[in-house]
Amino acid sequence: MPVVAAYVYRNGQRVRSVSIDEKVDCSEDRSEFAWIGIADPTEAEMFSLQRCYDLHPLAVEDAILADQLPKIDVYDDQLFVVARTARLVGETIEYGETAIFVGHSHIITVRHGSERAHTALREQLEKAPKLLMHGTDYPLHAVLDYIVDGYAPLVDDIEEEVLEMEIQAADSFLDREQINHIFTLLRELSFTLRRELSRLQRILGPMYEVALKLAGRTCPASNLTSAPISATSRTMSGVSSRASRRCATRLTRCSS
Repeated sequence: MPVVAAYVYRNGQRVRSVSIDEKVDCSEDRSEFAWIGIADPTEAEMFSLQRCYDLHPLAVEDAILADQLPKIDVYDDQLFVVARTARLVGETIEYGETAIFVGHSHIITVRHGSERAHTALREQLEKAPKLLMHGTDYPLHAVLDYIVDGYAPLVDDIEEEVLEMEIQAADSFLDREQINHIFTLLRELSFTLRRELSRLQRILGPMYEVALKLAGRTCPASNLTSAPISATSRTMSGVSSRASRRCATRLTRCSS
């Protein structure tokens, strides 16, 4: 099932479930909204959401294709945010995409290729109704923060993999042929990592820009009125920046 979770919230509390083909009429004061999370939806399901929530056709097309770099687009009073997830599988970084539609009365997350569901995050946010009652801005920042938090462990995994091979080469009692084989593997791994880290940097840069825009309140369709929300976005931009710097450092070491 592509629909992972779909609920209406009022004053920070979950009220009822909602289907993706149901138009939800919410109050104008942002205290009530629908939060829908779907994974790998069909075109028909996306078009159903488009009709119910007046989603922009270009944003819907981007969410279906799932081949965008991180970005923020503004369509009248709605935001469309694209974020990229990443995880290390063997020596390759696998990427996913999360598209987020945000309006005054809805937030819709569309996941492609991401293994990390938002179920635990949603449960955590539901325990903080005083923050959730601020409207769709809070879950938007929380979802992006959750995605960015996944970058640091990724860089850790890469560093540990390289260090393990370096230690093995330095500490093992090997003959010349075995040593040559180890260092051949290290050179091949270094080439693979340089390629993967360069690709990761192309993702981290735009993600950092997305976080900066939200932290700096430069998005005209976003109404950030809560200090905890702004603090979350500043933390997100900091984590993204640190991951990018560590990625650059690891890339330099792999090139030496």
